[in-house]
Amino acid sequence: MAKITIDGVEVEVQEGINCIEAAKAADIHVPHFCYHPSLTVVGQCRMCLVEIEGMPKLQAGCSTTVKDGMKIHVWNEKVDEARKGQMEFLLINHPLDCPICDKAGECPLQDYSFNYGSVNSRYGEFKRTYPGMDRTPIGPHVVQNMNRCIHCTRCIRFTSEITGTSELAFFKRGASTEVGVFPGTPLDNWMSACVADVCPTGALTTREFRFESRVWNLESADSVCNGCDVGCNIFVGFRQGQVFRYRPRVNPEVNDHWLCDFGRFSYERYDTDRVVVPKVRTEDDYLGISTWSEALEAIANAVNGASKTAAIFSANMTNEEAWLAKELFVGKMGATVGVMVDPIGPIKMKSRTEWLLGTQAAPNYRGVAAALGVGSRESGVGAVSAQDSGSNSDTRHPTPDTLLDNLMTNGAEGIDVLFITDAMFSERASDPAVVANLRKAKFLVVMSWDANHPLNDVADVLLPSTIHVEKEGTFTNLQGRVQRIHQAYPPKGQAVTDIELYRRIGAVLYGNAQFDHIPEFEPAGETAGAQA
Repeated sequence: MAKITIDGVEVEVQEGINCIEAAKAADIHVPHFCYHPSLTVVGQCRMCLVEIEGMPKLQAGCSTTVKDGMKIHVWNEKVDEARKGQMEFLLINHPLDCPICDKAGECPLQDYSFNYGSVNSRYGEFKRTYPGMDRTPIGPHVVQNMNRCIHCTRCIRFTSEITGTSELAFFKRGASTEVGVFPGTPLDNWMSACVADVCPTGALTTREFRFESRVWNLESADSVCNGCDVGCNIFVGFRQGQVFRYRPRVNPEVNDHWLCDFGRFSYERYDTDRVVVPKVRTEDDYLGISTWSEALEAIANAVNGASKTAAIFSANMTNEEAWLAKELFVGKMGATVGVMVDPIGPIKMKSRTEWLLGTQAAPNYRGVAAALGVGSRESGVGAVSAQDSGSNSDTRHPTPDTLLDNLMTNGAEGIDVLFITDAMFSERASDPAVVANLRKAKFLVVMSWDANHPLNDVADVLLPSTIHVEKEGTFTNLQGRVQRIHQAYPPKGQAVTDIELYRRIGAVLYGNAQFDHIPEFEPAGETAGAQA
């Protein structure tokens, strides 16, 4: 460890880190553009200049490591003058298009221009431009505006050092230098949109979010991506019950600063009609709108007269939902239950220390399987009945999933009441043959959020459920790490959270006080850091 002084504040930091990171220990921000904590240091932008006592010239904070006894000045007249000069250089050619730039409101160049920019420029009014490169698609997700680029090379280093695909590079020289893709090689890797995150200006933006909303009009909620079992930490950007974007939230142990394109744009699946009211099938076989009381009464009548009950759990459940659903369906009803997850990818994600490999197309198969006491595997399925629900199954060897196999392949004959806790529990659930097999149950209860799902049409009772961003709870990722998700906004229409949905079913069957207590699932290793 090294004891150093930064602007008069004495702090103890790890020896060998750079001045930018050391300043964070003293809660002091060093302005910078090219530096990124997960990329190599290039000292390109010269915005992070600091004064170090004993050194004759200002030093780049990103490339200067601290030593014991060092005295650093981040804010003084000499440093301030240098930064103003550097900002003057950067703004010589930068367009004044903040009003139409998607980066406005979260742009470091815009922020620093307030502190160090000048109304007048000694260079004059002429600005270098890149004709034809002001709205150029350079890949399926990324649009480039070269006029806004400040040549920090963050995007180039990302494709070289993180994805290893090296689609981006510098071309030409001097004042004509430009960032571009090689001919015939578009920016089309599995994490391509991360270049828009690391870009400190609006030079690189994502096609999906382009001109969709001003960032200051968006609210934000901390959550976890539900695209696969890696469990990348994200910010959900939303407004008035609509998701506009996912952004990576820093967690060095899971996804560091990154997010794959599949997970980043997975919120687009929610752009559909929603199930917003309960529905009950009438005696003349018409599935009509009902009240919650009527839907719950229909379920109670079916369960009270049933000799065999089953439930299909979803790997999209939170740990809390899985625990409560097990208490309800297995503990009270004596139902046989099963859970499965579709394979995916694999999807690679870079933590600070290792590559993680997502192979499951849902975020919480491990947590749901653990709640049920069944095993977990890469393309996992498991089943548990009331008789064996208390067994301590070896998590490496799942019990045979006769329930889901028979239900989806051979049909649900012989089952009096079948609960499907999530119509989207598998892609196979949209297969007409699977839908027909599940419909063979005498009474079918479907919980669904997508109004267009084929299972909705064959249900005896259809209950409106919630999507990922409407939930509060925890997921367990492939590392066994429990991570919390937070509700962005309330459920739509008459839908309630899945926790409340299970409690309502339990209350009408067994009384109000049966399902009040849910155990705490303690999150581990969470960080709430913002994008550098």
